[in-house]
Amino acid sequence: MVTVNYIIVEIDEVYSNIEDGLIVSDSIENVSSINRVATVLAAPDFTVLKEGDKVLVHHNIFREKYTPQSQKIKSDFFLEGSKYFVPLTEVFMYKRSDSWEALAPYCFVEPIKEVQDALNFDIRDNHKGYKRNTGKLVYGNPTLQEQGVNQGDVITFSKDSEFEFNIEGSLLYKMCSKDILAVLE
Repeated sequence: MVTVNYIIVEIDEVYSNIEDGLIVSDSIENVSSINRVATVLAAPDFTVLKEGDKVLVHHNIFREKYTPQSQKIKSDFFLEGSKYFVPLTEVFMYKRSDSWEALAPYCFVEPIKEVQDALNFDIRDNHKGYKRNTGKLVYGNPTLQEQGVNQGDVITFSKDSEFEFNIEGSLLYKMCSKDILAVLE
């Protein structure tokens, strides 16, 4: 199979909504329950992606939806069975040999827990219990490395640039290299 500007992937399940044997969401509209990991079946020769790689993609690739007549239909990217096509611009990371690699211009940052002083706690300043616009770079890319930003660096990033992903049980923020403003530590 030859592809151009798209990869062909296969998924096990469209929704990942069971945790510890419990259904955590029964809504197809809930973004957090949509599977974002698939296996590459075919990729253009000019990409780093290869058959068998795991890829992390945008949640709308697999998202099902309802018609105005309340009929559930497959994603616009659906091919057949459990196969989908994915635009290269919607692939954020790949995993080969048990190691994830971010694809430029994307990177992934671990949020840092906020230590709250009970006397100075202000609910309006709480960002889900994490320091606002601050994190530790977990998966960088060559662009960031060229700028001296390396894995493990504590960084600050642009307001509202982070998108939450659960990667192998860890909360990470996906963002673009341009959203990294400075290395703090």
